[in-house]
Amino acid sequence: MIGRLANGIAAALGAAVFAQFPAFYQQYLQRLGGRLDQARLDVARIAQDAAILGRSVQAYVEELLASGTEAARLAARRELERLEGADQLQSAYAALRDASPLERPIAFLQHLDGTLARDTLQVFEPAVPVTLEGLLYGAAGLVAGLLLLSLGERAGRRLVAMGRRRRAKPDGEQSHA
Repeated sequence: MIGRLANGIAAALGAAVFAQFPAFYQQYLQRLGGRLDQARLDVARIAQDAAILGRSVQAYVEELLASGTEAARLAARRELERLEGADQLQSAYAALRDASPLERPIAFLQHLDGTLARDTLQVFEPAVPVTLEGLLYGAAGLVAGLLLLSLGERAGRRLVAMGRRRRAKPDGEQSHA
């Protein structure tokens, strides 16, 4: 009876947790898209500043780097960070947006931004999985929950058996574990 209850709880918890992945993924992707939109605005401002001076973005940044002031060099380094950051965000967003439902966990891990994931998790609201994708992830979670429970039970039984064997040895024997 207790084994069935534990199986049911493990299955339900696994299903509930895994079924939330599509909703979390969508909210993460939305936040990433917001960061990408801001990065695009930053890049547009850099391009506008370069155009005002009649230079390409590359020439503009190189001129700032080569200038004699520390403030200009610092500004140039910040501009380069913004340009590179925008490229990285675009790459991550495209990979996550274009990933198939089965590829999403892998794409998510490959392009994971810990700060963005934490921020998303802080405001995440669980959703009821009514899509095929949500149901498939729920089924995978059900299996994973049962598997974890089974592995935990086996490990527990092994530990108990090892303890019994140690207690059953005569007093003078040494254990070579």
